[in-house]
Amino acid sequence: MATIKLTGFNTTTGRNATAGDTDVVDLQGSLTIGNADTDTIIVNAEFDSHLIPDDNNTYDLGSASNKWRNGYFDQINAKQRDVKFSKYTEDDSNKRFIRFNSTGVAGNKNCGQNSIIVAPADGSLLSLSIRCESLARSTDISFHRADDGFVLPSNETIGSSYRPMPLIETENVDIDTINKTFVVNFSSATFTAGQILAISVDPTNAPDDVNITSVWLFDWNS
Repeated sequence: MATIKLTGFNTTTGRNATAGDTDVVDLQGSLTIGNADTDTIIVNAEFDSHLIPDDNNTYDLGSASNKWRNGYFDQINAKQRDVKFSKYTEDDSNKRFIRFNSTGVAGNKNCGQNSIIVAPADGSLLSLSIRCESLARSTDISFHRADDGFVLPSNETIGSSYRPMPLIETENVDIDTINKTFVVNFSSATFTAGQILAISVDPTNAPDDVNITSVWLFDWNS
C-alpha cells in the first residue's frame, strides 16, 4: 500500500515541509476521502472535538448490514422504542381498556389508573400485536389520549366528574384465526410528555386468552 505524506511550505526555512509525528496538520475547506465504498479509513488517533453532522436528521451511523459492534456513551438523547405487554380473558364482547400495571382489563367506562400510561416524553404508539385463542372477529383497537389533569373514575365507579377517555385513533383487525398474531399499525397516535395514554379493545365476539404487545416510540430529544 502506498503512503501519502502531507507536505507544505515552511516560510521560515524556505523549503517544503512534511508533516511528521509531532506536527499538527490544519486542513481548511471541504474534504472528500475516497471515491468508492471499497476505500477504507483507519484512525489510530483519538477525537478531541465534537463530531457533528452538517445536515440534521439526514445521515446514518452504520447500516442494516454493517453495524458498529458496541457503543459507549455517558448519555443518549435519542428516539427510543419501548415494548409493553398485556394479557386478559373475557367472557363477553364489551369494549375493554387493557391494563399496563396489572393483568386483566377495565370496563368501557372505567379506564382506571391501571389502564393508563403517563407519557415520560413526546412520542407515538407505533403498532400493536394481538393474539387470541378464540375468534374475536372484527375488532377495533383504539388509542386514547388525555391531557394532564384529566379525571379518571375512582375505585371503578363513575362519579360526577367522570368524562370518557378521549379517543384519538381507531384501527380495525379481523381476528379470524385462533392462535395467530395480528398486527395493527397506527399513523396518528401521537402524544406529548405528561399526557395520559390508554388502549381499548372492542371485539365482535368474546376474546379468550388475549395476549397484546404494544410498541411505543419515545423522543428523549424533546
